[in-house]
Amino acid sequence: MTGSSDTGCSWSIQESGGGTVAADGTYVAPGVAGIFHVVATSNANPAKTAIATVTVTLPAAAKPWVTAYYLGWFWDTMYPPEKVDASAFTHLVFGRVAPGRGTLGGAAGDVVPGGGTAHQAGLSPDGVRSVEDYLVKRAHDAGRKALLMVGGAGDGDGFIASTSDALRPGFVRKLADYLIAHDYDGLDLDWEDRFEGSEHLTPAVDGVEAKRRAIQLIKDLRVELAKRPRYQGAGRAALITFPGYTVSINELEPNGKVEQWQADIANLVDQYNLMSYGIGTTWSGNGWLSWFSSPIFGATGKTPRDLATSVAAYERTGVPRSRIGIGIGFFGIYFGPGVTGPRQNTEANRIFEVDDVALRYSELVRMGYLSNGTYHWDDVAKVGYRSYANGGYTPPGSKRNRAGFLSYEDEASIAAKATWVRDTGVGGTIVWAINYDYLPDGRSPLLSAVKQEFKPSAP
Repeated sequence: MTGSSDTGCSWSIQESGGGTVAADGTYVAPGVAGIFHVVATSNANPAKTAIATVTVTLPAAAKPWVTAYYLGWFWDTMYPPEKVDASAFTHLVFGRVAPGRGTLGGAAGDVVPGGGTAHQAGLSPDGVRSVEDYLVKRAHDAGRKALLMVGGAGDGDGFIASTSDALRPGFVRKLADYLIAHDYDGLDLDWEDRFEGSEHLTPAVDGVEAKRRAIQLIKDLRVELAKRPRYQGAGRAALITFPGYTVSINELEPNGKVEQWQADIANLVDQYNLMSYGIGTTWSGNGWLSWFSSPIFGATGKTPRDLATSVAAYERTGVPRSRIGIGIGFFGIYFGPGVTGPRQNTEANRIFEVDDVALRYSELVRMGYLSNGTYHWDDVAKVGYRSYANGGYTPPGSKRNRAGFLSYEDEASIAAKATWVRDTGVGGTIVWAINYDYLPDGRSPLLSAVKQEFKPSAP
């Protein structure tokens, strides 16, 4: 429209069930094939419209993705790079880099390496490449995709600072340059916190602006990466994945939905993976009963998070199940000796251990957690756990707090998750992290279970 100060429009879809369209014109297709029509109607003159015709086709049923994190800073102490079984996943995520002014320092808008010596040339098994480049090539040689982890827990301030309108274009270009320099197929955008805004920045940024910057960053990355020859041509488009959150059934929006900004981000990326492990689904105190890391079912008002209800809430907000992944954590969490199983009162509990490094699977084996106590299978939540009676368990000679109830993934819970993913059309899973279950005898029991149950193939 010309001749009016209001050049905006409203959006609609002619067909019932023809998908959804956001206020900015972002269209999300329905889960059915067909021809649909998106209508833009002028605000200044509603008689003026324009129509876009959209043809929706459904791909053949896809096998679930397995997006596995390799933590570069542990390359020389956990899971040697030459031992990585690239056939056990579809996407390898190398950790990591971070936005400047985040947990790794640097100036806002910078891309700061955070993988330790894994970025250093000549240290890989071939004696030439960096461990980072070696793993990217190892993934590609197996027909798998390689993604760069950008950010992580605590990097919210860095992301907000680096994505102001003044700095975001440069930040996006630097990310694109880094991806191409190391031959990545895309990136995993680990913006995990500060969506409520930040008072630590000057000027302070509120939650509305923080969310806007996150969404605009994804859109700008799409545009910039599409310009680069590395990501042009059939099957070469850059991938963007995002680790999001499970949601509490006590905090859902009306009609059982997630907040709209969460659904908007999920619909902008190729994989929206729920960090459902550890404190992603369980807590101690504050009205919670003892609960599991990454349960499939069983959410109640006092155990308010599980995979099934979280995926359903996103789906009700317009996110296709096929775009959502669930989490498998290769580590445990435990409550103190006063709690010996799930669904017990935690208000008096003073021990709640959730350190993923200290409680990685290989350490649970080494320290005797998995050879002591009593194993149980919870047929509601579809996860196993261990109970330690008589005052709890602590490894002999250690100074660790005593454990009464340990929640962790095992072969049975991984099999249950794989079955549920396939049966319900969920997109796949993320694994945090494949460094964690590598044992001194060369076995990786949990990764082997993921490989067996999810049967990942080249994406």
